[in-house]
Amino acid sequence: MTRDPYGGGATHGRPGHDRSAVRRAASIKDVAAAAGVSPTTVSHVLSGNRPVNEQTAARVRSVVNRLGYVPASLARSLQAGATSVIGLLIPDISNTFFAELAKGAEDAAHDLGYGLILCNTEFDADREDRYLGMIRSRFIDGMVYASGSPPSRRRLEALMGKFPIALADEEVEGLTGALIATADHEAGGRLVGEHLRELGHRRALMLTGPRDLKSGAARAHGFVRAFGGDVVERVGDFKEPSGYRLLAALLDEGGFDRTAVFAANDLMAFGALAALREAGLSVPRDISVVGFDDIRAASLVSPALTTVHQPAYDVGRTATAQLLQYVSRGEVPPASRHTLPVELKVRASTAPPTAR
Repeated sequence: MTRDPYGGGATHGRPGHDRSAVRRAASIKDVAAAAGVSPTTVSHVLSGNRPVNEQTAARVRSVVNRLGYVPASLARSLQAGATSVIGLLIPDISNTFFAELAKGAEDAAHDLGYGLILCNTEFDADREDRYLGMIRSRFIDGMVYASGSPPSRRRLEALMGKFPIALADEEVEGLTGALIATADHEAGGRLVGEHLRELGHRRALMLTGPRDLKSGAARAHGFVRAFGGDVVERVGDFKEPSGYRLLAALLDEGGFDRTAVFAANDLMAFGALAALREAGLSVPRDISVVGFDDIRAASLVSPALTTVHQPAYDVGRTATAQLLQYVSRGEVPPASRHTLPVELKVRASTAPPTAR
């Protein structure tokens, strides 16, 4: 009776097995031979640095999976205690703004040879705590953190000193010394205020997200200062139903005298459009509506939404690339800020107010 080198169990004289049999790790040459390509082609498929015919690339990836090939660089990282994996925590994957941010982060990680673990918190603080605990209990090389709810002291303490962090889109009060990549939220609010003021609007409703999130506060501050008129504020949660509920409640009260609505993101603006449509009001003839983010659906709704374009993909990519240029060298990223410009996209949902 002999020992099975693949499973540790006993074998009974099965042909092809002997005491000295040892499974050898697959090499890049093994993959190349099995796929019928050169080792250089295998390298290009895995790194993505050069284009490879899709059929050839699929064949190579299939062989890599079948043989369990691990690139030497990753094997060395694992032996050294590094994983070549980073975490990405975002608040709402159903919002295409965060989907684009995640794509930018993943592309940057892939280009630098890293994998990415995605955690979606649904703007829920308890869910975010659970994900942070999960990430903290596993070895990752760094984390890109797009906060969706005002972080508690417990969450800040959980983050600090555990692994290198880059903040994407949302600053975190109290998390000092972090690398930050964000759009210019205050400038975006200012652009909206200037646009509506120049159209002749003097009375506006502002639908904001949680004011203890810095991005929402900055958008509101920029808008109020630039608009210069009478602004009524209602606080929502960045989701479409809250935009609908807030505006519907005001319309039900009667005496609604606003000529423009500025919503803190496009989803809340969509909710506002639905409430106005249900009330029999026309946009922009009766009231103008502006959003923020410029997600893909903003140009497809009717009327097409005037909104502030945030470079979501570039925010995710910048945060991740800046983080990994230090992590890959075993260095702690220094505190730095990368503020990306925004742009107002004027579409059909805004017009001069109609005389009443």
